[in-house]
This record gives sequence, C-alpha cells and structure tokens, in this order.
Amino acid sequence: MPRVTTQQLKQEIDVIKDNHLAHMADDISDLQDSVKENRKFFQDRLDRLDNRIWWILGLTVSTLVSIIVAHFGGV
Repeated sequence: MPRVTTQQLKQEIDVIKDNHLAHMADDISDLQDSVKENRKFFQDRLDRLDNRIWWILGLTVSTLVSIIVAHFGGV
C-alpha cells in the first residue's frame, strides 16, 4: 500500500474545499432561489383562493338574507 504524506492530504483537502464546496454553495444558492419562486407562486394562488372563498361567503349570506326578506316580507 502506498504511503500517504501530509502534503498529499493537504492537496486533497484543498481540492475538496475549492471544487466540491464551491459547487455545493452554488447548488444551495440555486435551491434558495427556487424556493423563493415557489413560495411566491403558492402565496399568489392562496391569495386568489382566499378571495374566492370570501366572494362565495358573501353571495351565500346575501342569498340567505334575500330569501328571509322575501319570505317574511310577503306575509
């Protein structure tokens, strides 16, 4: 088995730091950007859904009030 020197270990550590960690940092940065984009997309969707729910609730209540007024107003 070949003998591993301290110099060889230092070179390997430098390669890992320079190459692998740099790539990992780039990947993490890309992932952060993707998460931000997805969050904005889903936040917009939830806001639209929230507005639709309020519209349906308002129409339901106004229909109920109209039925009650028509029922008791005609007596």
